[in-house]
Amino acid sequence: MTQTLGGQLILTAIPAIPALVFVVLALFGRYLRENAQYVAIFGMVFSLVFSVTALGLVISGGGEPISFAVPWIDLGEGGAFPMGIYIDGLAAVMLVVVSFVSLMVQLYSGAFMEGDPRFAWYYAVLNLFTASMLGLVVAPNFIQLYVFWELVGLCSYLLIGHWFEKRSARDAAQKAFIVTRVGDAALFVGIIIFWAQTGTTSFDGISQAAQAGFIGGSLFTAAVVLVFVGAIGKSAQFPLHVWLPDAMEGPTPVSALIHAATMVAAGVYLVARTYDIFVQSPTAMLTVAYIGGFTALMAATMALVKKDIKRVIAYSTVSQLGYMMLALGIGAFSAGMFHLYNHAFFKALLFLGAGSIIYAMNSYNLTEMGGLRHRMPLTFWTMVVAGLSLAGIFPLAGFWSKDAIVASAFEDHFYVLFGMALLTVFLTAFYIFRAIFMAFTGEPRTEAAREAEDPPGIMTLPMVVLALLAVASGWVGIPESFGLPLRDYFAEFVAPSGFAAETLSATFGVEPHGFSFGLAVVSVLVGLGGIGLAYVLYVARPALSGSLARRFSGLHAFLDKGWYFDAFYGATFVRGARALGRATNVFDRRGLDRGVGGVGRGIQGLGEFLRRLQTGGVQNYALFILLSVLVLGIVVGAVAGAAYTVLVVALIAVVTLASIAWGVRL
Repeated sequence: MTQTLGGQLILTAIPAIPALVFVVLALFGRYLRENAQYVAIFGMVFSLVFSVTALGLVISGGGEPISFAVPWIDLGEGGAFPMGIYIDGLAAVMLVVVSFVSLMVQLYSGAFMEGDPRFAWYYAVLNLFTASMLGLVVAPNFIQLYVFWELVGLCSYLLIGHWFEKRSARDAAQKAFIVTRVGDAALFVGIIIFWAQTGTTSFDGISQAAQAGFIGGSLFTAAVVLVFVGAIGKSAQFPLHVWLPDAMEGPTPVSALIHAATMVAAGVYLVARTYDIFVQSPTAMLTVAYIGGFTALMAATMALVKKDIKRVIAYSTVSQLGYMMLALGIGAFSAGMFHLYNHAFFKALLFLGAGSIIYAMNSYNLTEMGGLRHRMPLTFWTMVVAGLSLAGIFPLAGFWSKDAIVASAFEDHFYVLFGMALLTVFLTAFYIFRAIFMAFTGEPRTEAAREAEDPPGIMTLPMVVLALLAVASGWVGIPESFGLPLRDYFAEFVAPSGFAAETLSATFGVEPHGFSFGLAVVSVLVGLGGIGLAYVLYVARPALSGSLARRFSGLHAFLDKGWYFDAFYGATFVRGARALGRATNVFDRRGLDRGVGGVGRGIQGLGEFLRRLQTGGVQNYALFILLSVLVLGIVVGAVAGAAYTVLVVALIAVVTLASIAWGVRL
């Protein structure tokens, strides 16, 4: 779809405005101080309005993508890299979600971060973070996407380590940066392979080149899997999931933005954006599906025993992202992206709710809470809504997308993945309501819990808005076969390309299927079962949970330590890297430094020796010349044989006579 110059400027302004806000706040934040939030929020409002405009343009155009580009890097015969804008249904929805959640977080942050010594810098990086994600969403090629991909990683490092005075925050920021670099390096190698084989980095161009046979076989599969490894790093999937729980050291509003709409969403979006490439590799698709399914189940088990409320929600994010990857891997494209869309609202709400508790109590520990239902009623009810949506309880938003994923796994005969997904439903409902019951029910366990109260209105307003969306956002995707006079607008608008749909049908036998009341009832009952068990263990009979933890202490420790992944990585990669660093340091100091110093000292000594030969005496110089001739004669004689013996003897005689003649002592 072509756009006028004005339209192009509006669409370009979506990521450009928050980027401009970053520049303004970075330069003048020290003067603006607390007023920095108004500049940031004002810019974010404009970005949201323009994002909604882009969504309207795509809808009015019948779903036809908006695309335009300008030359950026010209390599001559090596090709050229353009920079431009590509907005289809998927990108348009993501633009609105990212800018809206960012606006809610920035409104909330004004009170939460009040008094912070780097208040303006916080808002500056928050806007650069948003701009980077928006730029990533509209990228039409791998090179432009990779630039913003790295900016997202940089911003996450800065925000996770915002309170760098704390060692834990510094370590968490470094861990996130290093672990995600593993995925980023793999992604870069995958991009290089695609470019070398196809001559383009355009998503559509690579897809067409693969269809035409310019790249295929094991090399193509390897490149696609490498791209997926990049997504694994950003979306914290197994085995690169270990950075995300530690990222909770950053400010809680940052956690809401990272987990709901920016960094972790980038990996899922990358797979969806390059779906026409992925579907051409059945091996890569199955890898995506099973990594996603395993991650969903694994992270859910880790959340069962955590006492830090933010870490419970963090592991929930890892698990839900696994759901999305599972969906994309089995061909349920619309269901996976529908869950990403719904997840943004209820997950942001869960983090903001946790932030309200932390704001009131200055504690993350669930065992120090209790009885907050009556002290913080608004926070309680909004978190209950978010928890029910996360658990997939009808008719909240999370139910529709979660059910679509579970049903797709069953209908398309991925029974192992279906079992993983259904078990994850139970665990998800259990751990989120375990956290809610521990925080809000019973008697206050500390003085801080007795004095807690709901935060100010500027913090509760975003929570109320997000609560409404956690209830109703999924209603745009109610299947027609459900029996209501509604349409599945989301699946119609955010759908795989015709080529992807045909490939999925031919390769995997994936076909559209209607709503299954039986599977929906089963999944809801499983979710309610998880909530019921949490109620029994943490409300009705709280002593029982402690008894079970002691009885199964080994399993409890295994889950609490995150399956010992951190310990394993620490004992292998971290220890190995440190040993290599120490060895390199020793080699540098004792090898290179001494070697370079030795060469210097040797040259200096040689210079001292040669300096002594510069006596200024002509007789000495003549002697040196004659000695040199003598040496040459001996060498030539040794090489040429006895025929030159006479010559050598003669030279010796000449040198001797010359020495006597000049009066030089030998």
